[in-house]
Amino acid sequence: MPGRAPRVTKTEAIVLRYRRLGEADRIVTLLTPHRGKVDVVAKGVLRSRSRLAGHLEPLTLLEMVLAHGRSMDVVTQAQAVESFGPIHNDLDRLSAAMYFLELADRLTVEHAEAEAVYRLLHVALTRLARGDGQQVVSRTFELGLLEATGFRPELTVCLGCGQPVSAERASWSAVEGGVYCAACAAKRDDVFVIDPTVLRVLRAYQSQPYEEAGRIRLSDDLAARLEGVMHSVMHAVAERELRSARFVSAARRARVQAEAYEAEQGGEPNEADEVGAPAEV
Repeated sequence: MPGRAPRVTKTEAIVLRYRRLGEADRIVTLLTPHRGKVDVVAKGVLRSRSRLAGHLEPLTLLEMVLAHGRSMDVVTQAQAVESFGPIHNDLDRLSAAMYFLELADRLTVEHAEAEAVYRLLHVALTRLARGDGQQVVSRTFELGLLEATGFRPELTVCLGCGQPVSAERASWSAVEGGVYCAACAAKRDDVFVIDPTVLRVLRAYQSQPYEEAGRIRLSDDLAARLEGVMHSVMHAVAERELRSARFVSAARRARVQAEAYEAEQGGEPNEADEVGAPAEV
C-alpha cells in the first residue's frame, strides 16, 4: 500500500532563533499562537537557491506550512508577512526587539500553550516598528510577559506581611519579584531600597492602559534605573544571564553619550523616546 501522505499544519509564527543542522539545513525555533514554541527543520535553507532562506530570519512574522515529522516538523512553505523594517534601521530598537525574542524564548517551553505570549510579542514588535517610545514598549512587554507566564511582580503589597507598601518606604527583591515594607525588609538580606519614582512608574505601567502609560515622560537617568530594576527581575525569572539585555543597556548608554557629546559641540541633540521630568504617577 502506498504510504500515507504526511499531515500538514498552516500557522502564523514569529521566528525567535535558529541553529545549523548539517551542511544545508537549519533548526528554526518558532513562536506560534496555537502550538506554542516549536522547533522545526528547514531543509536545504543554506543552499544558494533555497526559496526559504530570506523568510526564516529572526524578527520575522510568517505564514507557513509545516509537515508533521517523527521528531520535528518540516517547513514546506514559508512567506514573510512582516519583517518590522523600521526596527532594523535603529540600533536601540533592534537591540530591544532581540531582547524581546530572547525573553519569549526563555520564558516559554516547547509545545505548551503560549497564545498570550505570542500576542504580546507581536504587539510589542509592532509598537517598536511604528516608533512608540522604547521605554514604555519594553517595560510594558516585560510586565505583560511576567503576568502571562505566572510571574506577575507584586508592586503594591508587601510580600512578607501582605500590607500595602508606600512607594517612599518600599524595598525590592528581584528574586522574589516584589516589594517589602521596611519592617519585613529588615529581616531579609536579599532586598534593596527601590527608588520611589521608579516604583511609581512601574505601578503605572502595570495598572494603566498602554495609552495612559505612554504619556509618562522619562529622563535618561530615570529610564536607566527602570531598565536596571526590570532587567534584574527578568534575569531572576529566566534563571540565566540574558545576553541581549546587556546589549540593550550598552546601546542606550551609547546613544546618551552621543547626544551629550553633540550637545557639548553646540549641535541639536536628537530627541529621546521619552524625555523630561516624569509625570505624576
